[in-house]
Amino acid sequence: MTKLDYILELGVEEIPASYFGPAIDYLKERLSRELKNARLDFHKMWVWGGPRRLALGLVGLDAAQSDVEEEVTGPPLSSAFDANGNPTKAAEGFAKGRGVPISEIFTVNTPKGPYLAARRSLAGKPAGEILSAMIPPILQSLPFPKVMRWGDGEHQFVRPVHWLLSVLGWDVLPMTFAGVKAGKLSYGHRFLYPGGVVITSPREYEERLAETHVIVDFETRKDMVLKEIKRVMEDSGTELVVTLDEELVNEVTNLIEEPTAILGHFDSGFLDLPLAVSATAMKEHQRYFPITDSSGRQAPYFVAINNTRARDMEVVRKGHERVLHARLEDARFYYEEDKKIPLALRAKDLEHVVFHHHLGSYLEKVERIVGLGTDLARELAPEVRDTVARAAELSKCDLVTGVVKEFPSLQGVMGREYALADGETPEVSEAIREHYLPSKAGGPLPGTLAGAILSMADKLDTICGCFAAGLQPTGANDPFALRRQALGVILITIDRNWKFSLAPHVDRALSNFEGLVKVPMKEVRAGLQEFFKARLKSHMLAQGISADGAEAVLQVNGNLPLFSLQKALALEELKKKEGFRDLAQTFKRVVNIIKKFGGKEIPLDPEAMALLDKDAEKNLLAAVRDLEAEAPGFLDPGDFATLLEKIVSLKTPVDAFFEEVLVDDPDPALKRARIALLNKTSELFELIADFSRISTS
Repeated sequence: MTKLDYILELGVEEIPASYFGPAIDYLKERLSRELKNARLDFHKMWVWGGPRRLALGLVGLDAAQSDVEEEVTGPPLSSAFDANGNPTKAAEGFAKGRGVPISEIFTVNTPKGPYLAARRSLAGKPAGEILSAMIPPILQSLPFPKVMRWGDGEHQFVRPVHWLLSVLGWDVLPMTFAGVKAGKLSYGHRFLYPGGVVITSPREYEERLAETHVIVDFETRKDMVLKEIKRVMEDSGTELVVTLDEELVNEVTNLIEEPTAILGHFDSGFLDLPLAVSATAMKEHQRYFPITDSSGRQAPYFVAINNTRARDMEVVRKGHERVLHARLEDARFYYEEDKKIPLALRAKDLEHVVFHHHLGSYLEKVERIVGLGTDLARELAPEVRDTVARAAELSKCDLVTGVVKEFPSLQGVMGREYALADGETPEVSEAIREHYLPSKAGGPLPGTLAGAILSMADKLDTICGCFAAGLQPTGANDPFALRRQALGVILITIDRNWKFSLAPHVDRALSNFEGLVKVPMKEVRAGLQEFFKARLKSHMLAQGISADGAEAVLQVNGNLPLFSLQKALALEELKKKEGFRDLAQTFKRVVNIIKKFGGKEIPLDPEAMALLDKDAEKNLLAAVRDLEAEAPGFLDPGDFATLLEKIVSLKTPVDAFFEEVLVDDPDPALKRARIALLNKTSELFELIADFSRISTS
């Protein structure tokens, strides 16, 4: 089949840096899926992005769809022919509609009975026809957080569209998007090469645009950013160190088309500001890279990445320095003003800061997490109870400070700084900072015991409050980051080796919102249980645990994060061993019989045991009793593998039981006793997992 290359580029005003990743991933996944559904194969796909463009290239694309023959079902056979065997209007209409003679109609058997069917051949359409119809809707559906209208308001997109490059083979592939017609022209760097450039193939795209000072490949641009930073630091002749925050590097990479770095300086008088304040002013407001000395102390320098190289870079440097000076002056003013009022005295101001209109003020939230935190500390670490209580009281006070209002990402960080300045203990101060951790996926966990407990209390309060108010996540929508916070609770529990159940603490947190609940509390509690279980399952899968193994463990241990993870890891090791499939099938059989006869609640009492007189029954009973006595000694994460080995030893007596004993005995008392024995056996399995959920296929 003939193969073609295709290049598409959408030229727009500057797109926000954070929008690129999701848009590029979506474009690649959606187009791949659409082409597959359209029966168009290709050899390779590239997707590119820069501040003023989104582009994709296809190499080795089928010039046309493959031909296909499809079978179409028509009316039921009973209504297709009359009593004389002649086709009815239903049959004739079906044949005509499918473009085939009545003689080519045949019968197929379906679950509903025999039906008429026909085959027809569909000639493949040209790739150009398919792409012209496919591309505009995909571009329109790109997942940008915000879109805008421009001109007469007829069109909307993330930013105004200026050009559309669309070339299949060597010819323009006609299409229109946002009022712009496709052509062969792209455009270079806004200042260094503002003219147009003709592009006809994805194979030349990167090279041709590089000639116009536009680097379209993200990884290439990122490498250039890092090399530019290295260059200016080497040219400085100092031993200073640039803080290469990965998120900032990625953001800057998506803000420029061709990077040029410059080393700037600021007044050393600003070094009395906390490093977090000055660094945040640089990174968040200006996208500058802070610099420290070899000891990690703030140095009065920064690196800025420019999108163009000016004739006089000294003018550019002074411009950066002027802007940063103003930012740091503002930060110093807020910092000095904040220190005039002790943190503890700011608590009353939290009454006027709304946490959520359904959940009250931040002052009310503080009161709740003081109670939750002290309860958790009482169970987990009584020695830090007072530290947790004091840190909880001060935990949100920095929200009403000037620095945090200016730099919201410093909440907690400034609470620590102000608490230390007020003479609070280092333990209390650090817990204030750490109670926001982890603040992002994969971020650090609290390093102190008090910080971990307070973080748990804060997150449980938020999660339970939102569920009570009906604000739980739906689909991809999670405006309160409840999934991240729930995972944070789980990760802290595992990291701290805490063996407790989440259930009572979730209930304790939920009890603060009883007046809000619009549905039965039982439903809210069940929803929370499944929510935490889903987050724990995601963590298990990320640790390499199989989906069925995770589900089997969570079915019986969902409220115990540490135990669930360790049991699942032990189960995964068992699954690797030869004979596991037979073992799982044996255990499944036990569970299925109990379900069949509804014997989950039947106790194995002395009267029942006295009826078990067959050798197989006695042997299984003895094995169960022995393991039941031993099991408590192995109910520790470090011993789950040993416990599992002990449970595996039950397979032999269970198999013998099934070979020699009829469970469904005519004698109701004997049948009940045998079900009770199997039920007791199943309870031992469930010390690890619900084996009925293990896949044996």
